[in-house]
Amino acid sequence: MIYPGRQSYPSAYGSFKAWFTGVLFLFFMVLAVPFGESASPSKSMRVLDALHNAERVLWLGAHPDDETSSSALLARAKDVAGTLYMASLTRGENSEKLWGDVRRGTSMGKAREALFAKSASVFHADGYDLGPFVNGPYSIEELNALAPHAPFHDWPSSTTSDDVIKKWSTEGDPVGYLVALLRARRPDVVISIDDYCGVSGHDEHIAVGKLLRRALPMAADPLVYPETGEPWQVRDIVWTASVLKPLVACRYCKCEGTAPSEPIEEVFSLDKSKTHQLTYMGVQCLVGRTYQNAVEMKGWTDAQMRTSCEQAQAAVGRAYRSGVKGSPFFESFRYHAVN
Repeated sequence: MIYPGRQSYPSAYGSFKAWFTGVLFLFFMVLAVPFGESASPSKSMRVLDALHNAERVLWLGAHPDDETSSSALLARAKDVAGTLYMASLTRGENSEKLWGDVRRGTSMGKAREALFAKSASVFHADGYDLGPFVNGPYSIEELNALAPHAPFHDWPSSTTSDDVIKKWSTEGDPVGYLVALLRARRPDVVISIDDYCGVSGHDEHIAVGKLLRRALPMAADPLVYPETGEPWQVRDIVWTASVLKPLVACRYCKCEGTAPSEPIEEVFSLDKSKTHQLTYMGVQCLVGRTYQNAVEMKGWTDAQMRTSCEQAQAAVGRAYRSGVKGSPFFESFRYHAVN
């Protein structure tokens, strides 16, 4: 079965928006820390080795903009592996933030798909995919029936990732979708939102990590979903390993299960990208500015956004050389070998 939503380049708001709002968005080190308070971040040897040994890398998130959690690493993956794909299981139809004449439902899904496509073009990604699943507790029909400025309603606070998976399973087969995606894109490495805290504790983030774990062995089994193509064995997973500070303050109250045993690895963000002619942090900035420009209707040109990020990366470089530590100098991940 070929699932809807695949896009390739002929040439090519949600959980993380706080990281990129306002002129000082770059200093989100006050918002995000590596999870696992007893863990000591280590050098990023295994994460970088995985990328260096890869030919194709896939990013997997729940919503357009989730890639902002890993932007510097995705830019590095494009440099090192050469082929980068990006995927989101939903189009983010139930965005908390409204702008212009965009309303929740199909209209928001189209707007955020366009932003995801723009983000992918910033990375020079080789293609992007959007799943058929709907963001939030409502169906697409229910979202489309809302008044233009109806109040935002998210999942109830008691929701778990299993509730999300149950709802998505009424809209399609999320495991089957991921098996088909993995077989179509054939990544050596998948970089994904983790299934412990999901960076922000969002149930849909954690659900994506859970679904990926289920899909990996199935994608390699020729007897499972044979209609989706030849089997494919992913070699390595790189999980996000940061959480927002409010989640730390509530003692990881929205995380699920036990903390992962793999050590946290910090990947340096101030190296220069040969593809983008910015530092990896500069690419992170440019992706963030792309979302901010649309959601806040700033009206910036591409040249203005790039100039802003060049200035920001220079300021961050000076801060790092002066002895300031933390994000955005590093991004935190955990490495997992599939075999």
